[in-house]
Amino acid sequence: MIYTFRQPGTYVYLNHNLIEAFLFGAIAHVKVEGEWNNDLMEQVKKPSKIEN
Repeated sequence: MIYTFRQPGTYVYLNHNLIEAFLFGAIAHVKVEGEWNNDLMEQVKKPSKIEN
């Protein structure tokens, strides 16, 4: 994957080919750290912990 993340957060890549996603676990979570930039996107709610 080649991508430039502009905001911190957890981003999910999911292969929408359901056979590959189910059989091969074609999913990834990318955690990006850094300072939030309101010039790019206004934050309306403070980030919270993701519960499983």
